[in-house]
Amino acid sequence: MTTALRMTLLSCVIGLASLQAADDPGLKTKEGYDYAPAMKQVATKFKGTPGVFLHLGDSITYANQNTAWARGGQGQSAEEKAFLQWSHAGKRNDTDGWWLASVDVPSGRSHTAASGVRADQYLQGGKGGLPALAEIIKKYNPQLALYMLGTNDISANRPVGQYIGDVEKAVDALLANGTVVLLSTLPPYRGKAKQVDEYNAALRDLAKKKQLPLVDLHGEMKARAGDDMEKAYLSNDGVHLSFQPANGPATEENLKKSGYLLRCYLAVHKGMEVKARVLAGK
Repeated sequence: MTTALRMTLLSCVIGLASLQAADDPGLKTKEGYDYAPAMKQVATKFKGTPGVFLHLGDSITYANQNTAWARGGQGQSAEEKAFLQWSHAGKRNDTDGWWLASVDVPSGRSHTAASGVRADQYLQGGKGGLPALAEIIKKYNPQLALYMLGTNDISANRPVGQYIGDVEKAVDALLANGTVVLLSTLPPYRGKAKQVDEYNAALRDLAKKKQLPLVDLHGEMKARAGDDMEKAYLSNDGVHLSFQPANGPATEENLKKSGYLLRCYLAVHKGMEVKARVLAGK
């Protein structure tokens, strides 16, 4: 092979790699600290079925569109499909956290999320018949859990200190079980930007304090849509997320206009990251 041919082939490979990198939207936010050492210690306590990934939250989590891409979306890569298979997506049983979050049960809830629930109510249970957090942990024994609550706490005008105290109780209960917690910031809430910023600052501080993986949903939305984030990512009610196309290909374009697609994509990719950095070999 001539030198010229080698250089041509190398240029093609580099060009293809650059194209692939450009086509992969990826995660645009980072914690600024290394969560892996602390979470590896947590993971040593886990005794259960590998890959159970629960999604804990309110109506934003309960919405069918929230996990639609994981349960049957378009354009998934081989790596994304492998993670979803590992996390039991599509099994529609007690190991499939994607399904548990979205399947309808009576009174406006799923198995792990309820409409209108606040952080304090999630600990206690009872909202729409939702079990207490301790019961959810005992029944499903998650290896990973994505926690996002707070929108209804803002609606109730709860002081940020009370709110984050309840979030920390939930995080501690999950960590004690050996569950690696992926803590999420809150999306925009029309007319409540100040409160959202205060809650999200507290969530970021808690994630750093506990050395948790952070799914910075608000930061990811801001990075993609800037000052148009509410227009891009909120539905007409100003609270729930936009959903078209919720299960379409996770292209950069689609991730700039579908709040639910973006949120599910982030859950998958942060889960993949945690699995590789914390659970490798488990």
